Amino acid sequence: MRLHIKNLPYQSFPGIFSSIDRYNKLIVHNHFDREGRAPSWLSGLGEAGKYIDPPHWSRFKTLDEETGITLRGEADGIFNLADGSYAIVDYKTSRYNPDRPGMFTNYEVQLNAYALIAERLGLSPVSKLALVYMEPATDKETSNEPDLVDARGFVMAFHANVVPVEIRLTSLLPPLLRKARDIWDMETPPKAARDCKDCAAVDGLLGSLAGST
Repeated sequence: MRLHIKNLPYQSFPGIFSSIDRYNKLIVHNHFDREGRAPSWLSGLGEAGKYIDPPHWSRFKTLDEETGITLRGEADGIFNLADGSYAIVDYKTSRYNPDRPGMFTNYEVQLNAYALIAERLGLSPVSKLALVYMEPATDKETSNEPDLVDARGFVMAFHANVVPVEIRLTSLLPPLLRKARDIWDMETPPKAARDCKDCAAVDGLLGSLAGST
């Protein structure tokens, strides 16, 4: 299929981003194990006493009784704070620009969904949500630092930018779950959103499959 169709829908991110994401989690967990506290760049979350190993997505789930929809996912980071509450974070390997929020609204839904699942599974209350943008330090001044280069290659630094996300479990999620249920119950799919690249890719895929029969 990949040999004949240029644009496939719903493709995952390149593997390098998954590797950086896993490494980010290891850095944080190893710092906790070694120092007994969170890295200083997570101090905006409050005093984190320990980390919780995020459950696999197959276990991190909850059923919405009203709509019959199962919410599931896998949080990047869950921390138990000193006051007994929990903080949930999602790491993003990119540069945050408040003037171009881009996917921020989607991430807001994602983190609130994680909070709902966590509280349903006993990790309650969730008091903090945040996006942690790990911004690659690629400026000329940083690249000139001699300690970045050794016999094995070079080290790329990342600067953390913690962006708080408002907790809106009751106002944000129920309308979206109802909308998802309404779409599921339709006899035919709704009209695609304008500029939806995945929608166009699905149409192209279906057209190619129809033409090959």
